[in-house]
Amino acid sequence: MEKNTFGKFCWIVVLALALNAIETNILRAQVSEEGASVTSQQNETEKITVGVVEDVILNPWGVSFAARIDTGADLSSLDARDLVVRNNVAEFTLGKRWGGRRLQLPVVEWTKVQTAMGTEKRPIVEISICLGSKHFNTLATLKDRSEMLYPFLIGRSALKGNYLVDASLSRAARPICPLHGAKSKDFVATSKE
Repeated sequence: MEKNTFGKFCWIVVLALALNAIETNILRAQVSEEGASVTSQQNETEKITVGVVEDVILNPWGVSFAARIDTGADLSSLDARDLVVRNNVAEFTLGKRWGGRRLQLPVVEWTKVQTAMGTEKRPIVEISICLGSKHFNTLATLKDRSEMLYPFLIGRSALKGNYLVDASLSRAARPICPLHGAKSKDFVATSKE
């Protein structure tokens, strides 16, 4: 009987040690996953430093151009040539230098902007851009900026929470987002005119 009891005891000890090893490996895997999750969250929340001029990509069209970072402006502003608004849809052309594409976007709202010439009413649309390694949607007014050096002005609301601006830099955050397809049926590109 003692031999049998001792043998059973040995098997119980071996099983207990094996279960303990398995539990330890499971805990290590969980800690590793949580650590990876925290690292991933830190990367997502890490702020990107941008300069006064940055290259951006307008998605889903993949149009790339230089943008002026303007912390004095709340909203962004996109160059919109031959702008026509019908049935709450803005239709406009990008400058020839940026492909001359004819685009359509739904108007989200309207805003009044004070200019040197008086007050203008401008449509606001939601656009999808890539700036640095971040891809996001932001609101932008549409305005013919053909007299301006940059076709796109990026305002505070687009930068808030994700970017730091260093006025001594330029082109500090190269756009490296994968090209995103349209996330909505509202993004429509028509042929060049």
